[in-house]
Amino acid sequence: MILMNRIRPERLKPGDEIRVIAPASAPDLLRLSRGVARLKKLGFKVSLGRNLKKLVQRNDLAAPAKERADELMAAFRDDNVKAVICARGGYGSIHILPLIDYDVIKEHPKIFVGYSDITALHLAINRNTNLITFHGPMVASDIEEMNKPTFKSFLDVLMGKSQKINIYEDRIIKYIIPGTVDGISLGTNISLVASLLGTNYLPEPDNRIFFIEDTDVTTGDIDRYFFSMKLAGILDKFNGFVFGDFKAIFDKEEPMPSIEDVVQKYMNELNKTSLYGAPFGHGEEQMIIPLNARIRISSEDPYIELIEEVVD
Repeated sequence: MILMNRIRPERLKPGDEIRVIAPASAPDLLRLSRGVARLKKLGFKVSLGRNLKKLVQRNDLAAPAKERADELMAAFRDDNVKAVICARGGYGSIHILPLIDYDVIKEHPKIFVGYSDITALHLAINRNTNLITFHGPMVASDIEEMNKPTFKSFLDVLMGKSQKINIYEDRIIKYIIPGTVDGISLGTNISLVASLLGTNYLPEPDNRIFFIEDTDVTTGDIDRYFFSMKLAGILDKFNGFVFGDFKAIFDKEEPMPSIEDVVQKYMNELNKTSLYGAPFGHGEEQMIIPLNARIRISSEDPYIELIEEVVD
């Protein structure tokens, strides 16, 4: 059951402070510097989380779990900060889920942006605070995306100037099962969703649209993730499905079906509206997806529509 009274963060305004944090893997500092410079050029004040300023990196992680959780909480507690954008994904976000004070996030709601491994944080925040968060470009990972004209469309959504989220109008999206359906968005990294089955960090699937992508996966992995959700009794509760870009691993010695074939098998069984090839995930395009927000999907253009305001 989806909680009522979902929380909308305050809209972003020119000159607002954006806090960049690293809740997962450590970013490349040169790319981070370029991303920060881009945000400043667009007219925002940018501050860095405490772990990005000192040498606390552990292995490939930006810092030990407690320090990464503290950095996230400090960003939400600071009322001068209007948006929190992750530097990159990688791995390790899941470690900090039990260390987060979700009541603080409820009391200080603000724009939160990231994708890939950051999915763990989206899911946990959506479940435990009911805040609307945003799948979108990250400061050190997506400099190329931030330099495109389409990045302005991303900012327009965060600034409450637009509700247009599929900013790649020329991208033709295939459908697997035709139809039109509304629902509350959930996503996007399927391996993180499967990892949180049976925990208090995964939102209820009822009446939701599941946006799905992943990276460095085999078709066997995708099959296991889907079957795990099927065994858990949640797969058939979604209203519809949208598949983005996958970065797959291919083993030439063990021929396997394509990811699209595996996806089609499960979608045919479920017989629910499902789209394939939307511009998000680990490809060259990164549409913004408000998560925990009401969205309509259709097998006819417009394929993906935001049907409620997502910022105050």
